[in-house]
Amino acid sequence: MERQTIPISKVRTILGFIDLMIEIGAPVETWLELHRLPVNIHEDPNAFVPTKNFWDFLAFAIRKEDIKNLGFRLGQDRTYEMLGQQALSRMATAPTLLACIQEFARLMNCDYTAMKVWLTDAGDETVHLHTDKIFPAGSPGFFQTEWLALIGMVQVVRLFAGRRWQPNEVALQSKDELLPLACGFYPDVRFRIGQRGSYIAISKKLLSLGPHAEMIEVMGGLDPDPDQSSPRDPPVDFPESLNLLLKSYLRDGYPSVDLAAELAGISTRTLQRRLSERGLSYSRLVDRTRFELASKLLKSSDASSLEIAVETGYKDPSNFARAFRRLAGCSPREYRRRHAEGLR
Repeated sequence: MERQTIPISKVRTILGFIDLMIEIGAPVETWLELHRLPVNIHEDPNAFVPTKNFWDFLAFAIRKEDIKNLGFRLGQDRTYEMLGQQALSRMATAPTLLACIQEFARLMNCDYTAMKVWLTDAGDETVHLHTDKIFPAGSPGFFQTEWLALIGMVQVVRLFAGRRWQPNEVALQSKDELLPLACGFYPDVRFRIGQRGSYIAISKKLLSLGPHAEMIEVMGGLDPDPDQSSPRDPPVDFPESLNLLLKSYLRDGYPSVDLAAELAGISTRTLQRRLSERGLSYSRLVDRTRFELASKLLKSSDASSLEIAVETGYKDPSNFARAFRRLAGCSPREYRRRHAEGLR
């Protein structure tokens, strides 16, 4: 039985790209719609979107605006902001740099399922912090996201090694010409392009360091983020990744099976077959996705039934109420009341 998941990215990890495009006056909403991405993408930083669609959007925007160094700039200036307060707090309060890197790798592997992060022993008093993606190096958007990941990893190490730390070596899979901006910021770093993998080199001696005192300023400069979701495991199968993905598209109404297949990058028949292998139909999966989102909103917000109906893709609130009752055995109002009583 196939357990292939859909490459998805948490919105938080890509908002820096979108915000920068907005700042320079690009028609971002039009471009998002063109690439089948939610136009209300800012409303839930913890939602997920299909990675390939975002990479296509990114490559399109770069061509239109001619910003070759976008990924580098975001890694240099906005890594901590894009990680979010809660994730950054967990990393910056880790006992050692090694523990911080392990936490960072786990977060990235969960929030950006097209990318993996891991540490290897280079055998010469050096370790390599790797990043790799399931899409090949020539894919649209690869160059920008590779720079973001590599420079972002440098910023993570600086939480423990200090803001002036630089790696001895940075390897890139991309064969594009080296960015002059990167050479200016990192004059003592050996950049190697066209390599089999992407990594930064770190001295083993640094792995036992505790958090660096000057990085407390970084922590104090970020706004609290109480709504950031708790750590979770990455999706383990196709239905789970599709479930996470569809939640971002419910507000536009019931997502058709053809749209779902397009977002997953497969044919409609393949999508239905993969669900069937897990004992699911597409309509049943959508029902479950709607219910999970509705129950979360009922428990964590004071949104009205009408507002929740809209958020879960129902045009008629009475249809929402009937569907919710069918799955919960009670009305949305009663469900909220029972949950509130259970917390007291």
